[in-house]
Amino acid sequence: MKYLIWLVVLLAVVVWFQRAKKSMLAGNDNSPEARPESGIPRPKMGAARRSAEPGAETMVQCAHCGIHFPVSEAVVHASGAMYCSEEHRRLASF
Repeated sequence: MKYLIWLVVLLAVVVWFQRAKKSMLAGNDNSPEARPESGIPRPKMGAARRSAEPGAETMVQCAHCGIHFPVSEAVVHASGAMYCSEEHRRLASF
């Protein structure tokens, strides 16, 4: 009888872990972070924001190496492609 109780407890723990794993993978919105007291859901950690913050600068990607950098630092080619440096713009011209 003692082993039967332990088996039921173990089964309950396994089912609880499976449900917790499934809800974490599905991004369940029942988490405390998703439903604060104000009723307005908070953005998830690592989630991209839909609108830029005031004062935030647009980021662009170098057409040669793929690095992201602020648009104010871009070196623009005649074709409209943006590069992170004059050297990468020159290398792309060949």
